[in-house]
Amino acid sequence: MSGLLSGVRVIESSMLLNGAATGMMLADLGAEVIKVESPFLGDYLRLPETSHLHRQTARNKRSIALDLKVEAGRAAFYRLLATADVFLTNAVGNRNDSLGIGYAQLAGRKPDLVYCQNTGFGASGPYANLPAHGQMMDALAGAMPVELDDAGLTRPRRDHQRRTATLASAGEGTAAGAIYAAYHIAAALVRRSRTGQGCYIDVSSAEAVLASAWVAACGALNAPESNNWWRSETNMKNLARYQSYVAADGKFLLFCPEETRFWHIFCDLVGRADLKERQSGEDLRRILQEIFLTRRRDDWIALAATHRLPIGPVSCGIEEVRADPQISARSMLSTDSRDAFVHVGQPARVSGCEPAPNSNGPNSPAPELGQHTDVILCELGFSAAEISALANAGVTRAVQTARAHMSAEIFAPTANS
Repeated sequence: MSGLLSGVRVIESSMLLNGAATGMMLADLGAEVIKVESPFLGDYLRLPETSHLHRQTARNKRSIALDLKVEAGRAAFYRLLATADVFLTNAVGNRNDSLGIGYAQLAGRKPDLVYCQNTGFGASGPYANLPAHGQMMDALAGAMPVELDDAGLTRPRRDHQRRTATLASAGEGTAAGAIYAAYHIAAALVRRSRTGQGCYIDVSSAEAVLASAWVAACGALNAPESNNWWRSETNMKNLARYQSYVAADGKFLLFCPEETRFWHIFCDLVGRADLKERQSGEDLRRILQEIFLTRRRDDWIALAATHRLPIGPVSCGIEEVRADPQISARSMLSTDSRDAFVHVGQPARVSGCEPAPNSNGPNSPAPELGQHTDVILCELGFSAAEISALANAGVTRAVQTARAHMSAEIFAPTANS
């Protein structure tokens, strides 16, 4: 078995989630992803409070520790670059230029390189040099508007609690950005296979949030009356044929027979032909709620599957998602037999491919900082003596104390804090 990107080598130079999540997408598709990290700190996703995110996003990757601030480190990197198809980074603005790994610098050495820079706000525009965490991307895209409460402090805006037809319908910024970055990288590789040309891809994760909410954005920009209808509490209260209900076992389902044919089939199945001409209203909601209390949710879903009706479960929490037979049947969540860590997989299945094919084996564990340094250097043709010399000079040596002091170094309060 081989993945769709089997044979593609990706160099990932990133800190935190924009780059790491993009690399995860590519690795899950079978690409060989080599994470180039500073030997003095590395990706501080490894901190205890976020180590689960590192374990999720760094699976199926290898790590090499190189100090790119010194000539010997850059020389080793350039030898690695010669074997790569893709360079992936989330460095802000032109910060990579100072290390000799900006786009123009790398394209000059390897013209067919696909270079992707996935940052919070993009590499151009007035915010290009702003470092961004995930919620900043969501906030710019309108996905988390706020208002002042009575005490003068901010809170989520109350009219935005409903995701339907609002910009909050998009995914979280780092996840959305990673999807669009991986999508464009894959497209760029297709073009390169036809033309031999590399390219530079500039991804804004904030714009990815907006793009993911295109249905709501398109409505708000072009048909605001439609969006306002959906956001109205009065209208939602009266909406009966696109509504959630509770079944006899206390579990929730979403009932969506908007089309007349679906609605009529349902009315006949429950022996309520008298409801066929009803459209909406709180009284109809109450009638339907009484009907749904006559069966367990699984029974309703089975009925819907048999008669092809738009009725589905509402999962209230991750454990309910995990236990759902549909999610389980497609192995979206997989448990690592080594330590019971639960991985979130990819939502697509490709014939002839395993869910997470990789040269390291399905879901190989996230690497320690610099874990594969010597092996990768050996693959690049470095001799044992050269590898030892690089380590002794501190070019590749992962400082073991760095991980223990990560949190103190990164989040230590300053004199003015």
